[in-house]
Amino acid sequence: MTYRNLHNMRKEYSQSSLERENLRENPYEQFSIWFEEALEFEPHEANAMVLATADSNCAPAARVVLLKSFSREGFIFFTNYNSKKGEDISVNKRVALLFYWPQTMRQVRVEGSAFKIDPSDSDEYFNSRPTLSKASSALSKQSSPLENRDEFDNSVNSLVRSEREISRPENWGGYIVNPERFEFWQGGVGRSHDRFIYTSEGDLEWSITRLYP
Repeated sequence: MTYRNLHNMRKEYSQSSLERENLRENPYEQFSIWFEEALEFEPHEANAMVLATADSNCAPAARVVLLKSFSREGFIFFTNYNSKKGEDISVNKRVALLFYWPQTMRQVRVEGSAFKIDPSDSDEYFNSRPTLSKASSALSKQSSPLENRDEFDNSVNSLVRSEREISRPENWGGYIVNPERFEFWQGGVGRSHDRFIYTSEGDLEWSITRLYP
Protein backbone atom coordinates (compact mmCIF):
# COMPACT_ATOMS: atom_id res chain seq x y z
CA MET A 1 0.00 0.00 0.00
CA THR A 2 1.24 3.48 -0.87
CA TYR A 3 0.71 6.01 1.90
CA ARG A 4 0.13 9.66 1.19
CA ASN A 5 2.96 11.67 2.74
CA LEU A 6 1.58 14.42 4.96
CA HIS A 7 4.84 15.26 6.72
CA ASN A 8 4.89 18.84 5.47
CA MET A 9 1.29 19.62 6.35
CA ARG A 10 1.67 21.84 9.37
CA LYS A 11 0.40 25.19 10.56
CA GLU A 12 2.63 27.49 12.54
CA TYR A 13 0.92 28.87 15.63
CA SER A 14 1.57 32.49 16.46
CA GLN A 15 -0.83 33.38 19.27
CA SER A 16 0.55 34.90 22.45
CA SER A 17 1.46 32.44 25.17
CA LEU A 18 -0.91 31.37 27.92
CA GLU A 19 0.40 32.14 31.40
CA ARG A 20 -0.77 30.83 34.76
CA GLU A 21 -1.42 34.30 36.14
CA ASN A 22 -3.85 34.98 33.29
CA LEU A 23 -6.05 31.98 34.07
CA ARG A 24 -9.23 32.20 36.12
CA GLU A 25 -9.28 30.04 39.22
CA ASN A 26 -12.54 28.47 38.11
CA PRO A 27 -12.46 26.48 34.83
CA TYR A 28 -16.05 27.38 33.96
CA GLU A 29 -15.12 31.05 33.97
CA GLN A 30 -12.06 30.33 31.83
CA PHE A 31 -14.17 28.31 29.41
CA SER A 32 -16.74 31.09 29.18
CA ILE A 33 -14.05 33.62 28.25
CA TRP A 34 -12.62 31.40 25.54
CA PHE A 35 -16.06 30.46 24.25
CA GLU A 36 -17.08 34.11 23.84
CA GLU A 37 -13.88 34.75 21.88
CA ALA A 38 -14.56 31.67 19.74
CA LEU A 39 -18.04 33.00 18.95
CA GLU A 40 -16.42 36.19 17.71
CA PHE A 41 -13.74 34.62 15.53
CA GLU A 42 -14.96 31.18 14.41
CA PRO A 43 -16.81 31.34 11.05
CA HIS A 44 -18.93 28.27 11.77
CA GLU A 45 -20.37 26.49 14.81
CA ALA A 46 -18.22 27.43 17.79
CA ASN A 47 -20.48 25.25 19.95
CA ALA A 48 -19.56 22.09 18.03
CA MET A 49 -17.76 19.57 20.22
CA VAL A 50 -16.49 16.04 19.89
CA LEU A 51 -18.22 13.68 22.31
CA ALA A 52 -16.25 10.52 23.11
CA THR A 53 -17.94 7.54 24.75
CA ALA A 54 -17.07 3.91 25.42
CA ASP A 55 -19.30 0.85 25.59
CA SER A 56 -19.29 -2.02 28.09
CA ASN A 57 -16.31 -3.56 26.28
CA CYS A 58 -14.36 -0.28 26.53
CA ALA A 59 -14.62 0.17 22.74
CA PRO A 60 -14.45 3.92 22.08
CA ALA A 61 -16.65 5.96 19.76
CA ALA A 62 -16.57 9.66 18.92
CA ARG A 63 -18.83 12.06 17.06
CA VAL A 64 -19.52 15.79 16.79
CA VAL A 65 -22.53 17.12 18.70
CA LEU A 66 -23.65 20.64 19.55
CA LEU A 67 -23.32 22.21 22.97
CA LYS A 68 -26.67 23.77 23.83
CA SER A 69 -26.06 25.14 27.31
CA PHE A 70 -23.33 25.38 29.92
CA SER A 71 -23.02 26.61 33.47
CA ARG A 72 -21.20 25.62 36.64
CA GLU A 73 -23.51 22.61 36.69
CA GLY A 74 -22.01 21.25 33.46
CA PHE A 75 -22.34 21.01 29.68
CA ILE A 76 -25.67 20.06 28.06
CA PHE A 77 -26.32 18.42 24.69
CA PHE A 78 -29.37 16.65 23.24
CA THR A 79 -29.76 13.37 21.39
CA ASN A 80 -31.80 10.21 20.91
CA TYR A 81 -31.37 8.12 24.06
CA ASN A 82 -31.48 4.95 21.93
CA SER A 83 -28.59 6.10 19.71
CA LYS A 84 -25.10 4.63 19.93
CA LYS A 85 -23.99 7.43 22.23
CA GLY A 86 -27.06 6.91 24.42
CA GLU A 87 -26.45 3.18 24.64
CA ASP A 88 -22.81 3.79 25.57
CA ILE A 89 -23.73 6.27 28.30
CA SER A 90 -26.32 3.88 29.73
CA VAL A 91 -23.54 1.39 30.56
CA ASN A 92 -20.60 3.78 31.01
CA LYS A 93 -21.28 7.33 32.11
CA ARG A 94 -17.64 8.38 31.71
CA VAL A 95 -17.30 10.64 28.68
CA ALA A 96 -14.96 13.25 27.22
CA LEU A 97 -15.66 16.43 25.27
CA LEU A 98 -13.30 18.27 22.93
CA PHE A 99 -13.74 21.80 21.63
CA TYR A 100 -11.39 22.85 18.82
CA TRP A 101 -11.28 26.49 17.69
CA PRO A 102 -8.65 26.84 14.95
CA GLN A 103 -9.09 30.58 14.48
CA THR A 104 -8.03 31.26 18.06
CA MET A 105 -5.62 28.29 18.03
CA ARG A 106 -7.22 26.75 21.10
CA GLN A 107 -8.59 23.46 22.36
CA VAL A 108 -10.50 22.61 25.51
CA ARG A 109 -10.84 19.03 26.76
CA VAL A 110 -13.44 18.13 29.36
CA GLU A 111 -13.63 14.79 31.17
CA GLY A 112 -16.54 13.79 33.38
CA SER A 113 -19.76 11.81 33.70
CA ALA A 114 -22.99 12.21 31.71
CA PHE A 115 -26.48 12.10 33.20
CA LYS A 116 -29.95 12.63 31.74
CA ILE A 117 -31.40 16.05 32.50
CA ASP A 118 -34.87 16.64 33.91
CA PRO A 119 -37.60 15.73 31.35
CA SER A 120 -39.16 19.18 31.71
CA ASP A 121 -35.90 20.78 30.57
CA SER A 122 -35.78 18.43 27.58
CA ASP A 123 -39.40 19.38 26.79
CA GLU A 124 -38.55 23.07 26.89
CA TYR A 125 -35.69 22.71 24.43
CA PHE A 126 -37.55 20.31 22.13
CA ASN A 127 -40.51 22.68 21.90
CA SER A 128 -38.18 25.53 20.88
CA ARG A 129 -36.87 23.63 17.85
CA PRO A 130 -38.03 24.19 14.25
CA THR A 131 -40.93 21.97 13.19
CA LEU A 132 -38.83 20.03 10.68
CA SER A 133 -36.23 19.24 13.34
CA LYS A 134 -38.91 18.07 15.76
CA ALA A 135 -40.48 15.84 13.12
CA SER A 136 -37.15 14.29 12.19
CA SER A 137 -36.29 13.59 15.83
CA ALA A 138 -39.73 12.14 16.52
CA LEU A 139 -39.52 9.66 13.64
CA SER A 140 -35.81 8.81 13.56
CA LYS A 141 -34.54 5.52 14.96
CA GLN A 142 -31.11 7.07 15.29
CA SER A 143 -28.14 4.76 14.67
CA SER A 144 -30.40 1.93 13.41
CA PRO A 145 -30.15 0.66 9.81
CA LEU A 146 -32.23 2.70 7.32
CA GLU A 147 -33.35 0.74 4.27
CA ASN A 148 -35.23 3.49 2.44
CA ARG A 149 -34.19 7.13 2.84
CA ASP A 150 -37.01 8.40 0.62
CA GLU A 151 -39.58 6.66 2.77
CA PHE A 152 -38.19 8.29 5.90
CA ASP A 153 -38.10 11.73 4.26
CA ASN A 154 -41.69 11.33 3.10
CA SER A 155 -42.79 10.40 6.61
CA VAL A 156 -41.07 13.46 8.05
CA ASN A 157 -42.55 15.79 5.43
CA SER A 158 -46.00 14.27 5.93
CA LEU A 159 -45.81 14.92 9.66
CA VAL A 160 -44.75 18.52 9.04
CA ARG A 161 -47.61 19.11 6.59
CA SER A 162 -50.15 17.67 9.01
CA GLU A 163 -49.52 20.66 11.30
CA ARG A 164 -50.09 18.39 14.29
CA GLU A 165 -48.41 19.24 17.55
CA ILE A 166 -45.20 17.23 17.80
CA SER A 167 -44.37 16.18 21.34
CA ARG A 168 -40.93 15.16 22.52
CA PRO A 169 -40.46 11.39 22.29
CA GLU A 170 -39.54 9.72 25.57
CA ASN A 171 -36.37 8.39 23.95
CA TRP A 172 -35.11 11.87 23.07
CA GLY A 173 -33.67 14.41 25.46
CA GLY A 174 -30.67 16.02 27.04
CA TYR A 175 -27.58 14.93 28.90
CA ILE A 176 -25.49 17.03 31.21
CA VAL A 177 -21.77 16.32 31.51
CA ASN A 178 -20.49 17.02 35.02
CA PRO A 179 -16.78 17.80 34.59
CA GLU A 180 -14.03 16.47 36.82
CA ARG A 181 -11.13 17.64 34.70
CA PHE A 182 -10.47 20.37 32.13
CA GLU A 183 -7.50 20.95 29.87
CA PHE A 184 -6.95 24.33 28.21
CA TRP A 185 -4.57 24.22 25.25
CA GLN A 186 -3.13 27.26 23.46
CA GLY A 187 -1.10 26.74 20.29
CA GLY A 188 2.46 28.02 20.55
CA VAL A 189 5.37 28.84 18.25
CA GLY A 190 7.50 25.84 17.28
CA ARG A 191 4.96 23.45 18.78
CA SER A 192 5.75 24.76 22.27
CA HIS A 193 2.08 24.79 23.17
CA ASP A 194 0.74 25.95 26.52
CA ARG A 195 -1.35 23.40 28.43
CA PHE A 196 -3.05 23.73 31.79
CA ILE A 197 -5.08 21.10 33.62
CA TYR A 198 -7.84 21.89 36.10
CA THR A 199 -8.59 18.95 38.41
CA SER A 200 -11.58 18.89 40.74
CA GLU A 201 -10.65 18.82 44.42
CA GLY A 202 -14.27 18.70 45.61
CA ASP A 203 -16.44 21.45 47.13
CA LEU A 204 -16.02 23.63 44.02
CA GLU A 205 -12.24 23.71 44.49
CA TRP A 206 -9.88 23.16 41.53
CA SER A 207 -6.13 22.62 41.32
CA ILE A 208 -4.29 24.00 38.28
CA THR A 209 -1.20 22.34 36.80
CA ARG A 210 0.90 23.27 33.79
CA LEU A 211 1.77 20.35 31.48
CA TYR A 212 4.63 19.88 29.05
CA PRO A 213 3.64 20.72 25.45
